[in-house]
Amino acid sequence: MEDSQKMLDYLDNYRPTGRPVAERKEPAKELQQLDFLLGKMVSHFNTGVKFEAETKPIMGGHYYVMDLHATHQDGTPKLDGIWIIGWSEVDNHFESYYVDSLGTMGTSTSPGWEDGHLAFVGSHVVGEVGVRTMTKDFYTPIDDDHFRLDAYVEVDGEWKLYDVQQCERTRL
Repeated sequence: MEDSQKMLDYLDNYRPTGRPVAERKEPAKELQQLDFLLGKMVSHFNTGVKFEAETKPIMGGHYYVMDLHATHQDGTPKLDGIWIIGWSEVDNHFESYYVDSLGTMGTSTSPGWEDGHLAFVGSHVVGEVGVRTMTKDFYTPIDDDHFRLDAYVEVDGEWKLYDVQQCERTRL
């Protein structure tokens, strides 16, 4: 049944304010691919910015949320942000939503790990610059509790390096 027909059937045959038609599902097993993010993390950008975050499961393990705080090299606040990630069974990929206090906001997706790397690609407003652009965060594992994050932005159809982070995790 096509999506529009499914929606019409739901509206015609079920009260939207009633109990859900589908039973609550177990959290997607695919989310476990992101367990390397769980815990407390400290990252150092190549610009000197320090990034501290805590990532944990929410909503019964259906999503992961990262609460993050960044400071400049001199310790003054840079930003506070939230990144929420879930697995879309409909689209068969990770879907994420990011917002921060500098005005950066957007969504990105990832098919999961491929060839030992994980990439989230999407459209974001880059708050510091005041423009919308495509972004790509490219994760490379170093060991169980250390990974590298290369962040890119698209400029004139080409990926340009935005920043590099060395990320160390402490498990909770």
